[in-house]
Amino acid sequence: MSIVTRVLVFFGIVLGVAATASAQTVDFAVSGNSTIRGWTCEVSGTAAVTAGGGAAATGFSSGVQGVTLTVPVAEFTCPNEEMTEHLLEAMRPDEFGEITFQMDSYEVTSAGATASGSLTILETTETVAVPMTLTEFGAGATIEGEVRLDMTDYGVEPPTVMLGMLRVRPQITIEFSGTVAP
Repeated sequence: MSIVTRVLVFFGIVLGVAATASAQTVDFAVSGNSTIRGWTCEVSGTAAVTAGGGAAATGFSSGVQGVTLTVPVAEFTCPNEEMTEHLLEAMRPDEFGEITFQMDSYEVTSAGATASGSLTILETTETVAVPMTLTEFGAGATIEGEVRLDMTDYGVEPPTVMLGMLRVRPQITIEFSGTVAP
């Protein structure tokens, strides 16, 4: 074991954080409606999960100490290039490159768990509760869930195009799925 690895493990133990082997991919679909039609844009993000320190949940017999989800804003894709441009204009990826969710706590439910934590979009952080199903898979679990938000709560201005004839409504649904393990 190299000296760098030993130092990192030491800091992990001192801070009470187990080292996370690697970030895992979680797929996100963000959908909403406009005055003309519904829309869905997609992106893949990463999940870093640290085991231990909480109630046992499906796929995590020793519980979960921490979860961080990270979504790279510039990687969103929509059904057409113009929609992608409008989304990126509203999300300002040059200024705010990532959307993050940092779990503070969770509650085990019959379907899986409800994670509560801080969701940061642009420069606004709000507390959200995210219900999800957990299905045991290998050394972890497949997660699936959705949460509904009002984008204006996070400072995102809903796009307006065609001289105001097409207005995106502020309510969105974020669906996610992926396989995660500590």
